[in-house]
Amino acid sequence: MQRFRWQQAEGRRHAYDAETVGTAHPGIAFTTLCGVEVTPARRDFVELDGRWHDPTCWHCDHEWRVRDDFPPCDIPRLPENT
Repeated sequence: MQRFRWQQAEGRRHAYDAETVGTAHPGIAFTTLCGVEVTPARRDFVELDGRWHDPTCWHCDHEWRVRDDFPPCDIPRLPENT
């Protein structure tokens, strides 16, 4: 099982730690890697006929890469306006 997973919620595609959150479910809040608590809706799940159109949370992306020990050259700087 992959430790970190992506889940769309509240207008962004966030990452979370599956070891602490488990599996995301509609209507159940969880804390993202960027530290924000979000609650995904049914439309946020592709498996439930939802669509992934929301932009990526670059803070979650950055935190994932740091926690997963990516080489420094593969950890981009955070955009200034995120």
